[in-house]
Amino acid sequence: MRKHHIIAAMTASLVLLAGCSSPMKEHIEAPVEPEVNSVPNNLTITGEEMNSNEWYHEMCDEILQFKSTCIVHTHVTNEDVKKALAHLPSDHPEIFWLGNRYSATTVTDGSKIKLGVLDGLEEDDVPEMAAKLDEKLNEIVSKVPSGSDYDKILFVHDYIADNTTYDYAGAAADKSQLCHTTYGCLVDGKAVCEGYAESFTLIMNKLGIESGICTGSNHAWNYVKADGKYYWLDITWDDLDSHATGYQAEHTYFLVNSDLLLRSRSIDWTQGYFPDCTAMDENYYVKNGSYFDKYDRSEVISYIESCSDKKHCEFMFADFESYKEALYDLFDDSKVYKASNVDPDTMKYFRYDNMFAVNINF
Repeated sequence: MRKHHIIAAMTASLVLLAGCSSPMKEHIEAPVEPEVNSVPNNLTITGEEMNSNEWYHEMCDEILQFKSTCIVHTHVTNEDVKKALAHLPSDHPEIFWLGNRYSATTVTDGSKIKLGVLDGLEEDDVPEMAAKLDEKLNEIVSKVPSGSDYDKILFVHDYIADNTTYDYAGAAADKSQLCHTTYGCLVDGKAVCEGYAESFTLIMNKLGIESGICTGSNHAWNYVKADGKYYWLDITWDDLDSHATGYQAEHTYFLVNSDLLLRSRSIDWTQGYFPDCTAMDENYYVKNGSYFDKYDRSEVISYIESCSDKKHCEFMFADFESYKEALYDLFDDSKVYKASNVDPDTMKYFRYDNMFAVNINF
């Protein structure tokens, strides 16, 4: 699941104009209204199946004891093991050491499952590494604020984005590495989308907040349950490597519904679980008063000025026409400079045509 593929898919929906003192129409690529991808008609949910299999839990218990050979009291095939390992990160994201090699053979009282460790790892080093990951997990959890699910989820989202660098070299490699795991993300501070998503679920599990991982478009992201409702969240796409670039983590994909999410990706036909995400109550823009039902210049300018004590501001529109009107008025016609805190020499902005969202960095 490699980010260079993701970036190629996003090129049409992300535009950066840096330091333009007087943006003109030729600088603005006209936005194109996005299509909403559909959920596969043959969507297969494997989570319930896996968790109803006693042998799956037997295998997990053995793996959690750092065993690479597991005896389960059921006859299973290589295909069964493949399906189980695909689902494993949602149930046990703390298991970071498994590679792509596996086999299942029949024995007298069931099956023997052999598992290979991740390329570059020594099996003897795994227990010590697991202890480091657990120590890091406890450290992060100790910093999570008390309060609502929203506050906790926001803190974890921003922590992962602010402390992780996207590993382009790891993404381009032909073999699985630690960057695909919670260890790579939380301990090494380098990850690809799988590492981001698994780390979020690992921390949510520790906090007692329901979360899981979904995949599609060669990518991985999360669902999470906040205040009794399900939402989508994509930390990888909200991470601009803020500690390296000076940009803060964004929240374009923070607690969004399916209508928004499916503008930017398709869904793999097999998922561990696929929740019905229809709410926007806990969405970042809704919670922060920056979700606009229509474009009103004075209202948006007022919001931009309210962000004077921050390095950036983010806002989103409910429909494409309002978003398009805002782009042309604010940036084509330079009305954004009516905001007292916007400097033409330093302002940079990102636009997300798929999400009808804009992020301005001061």
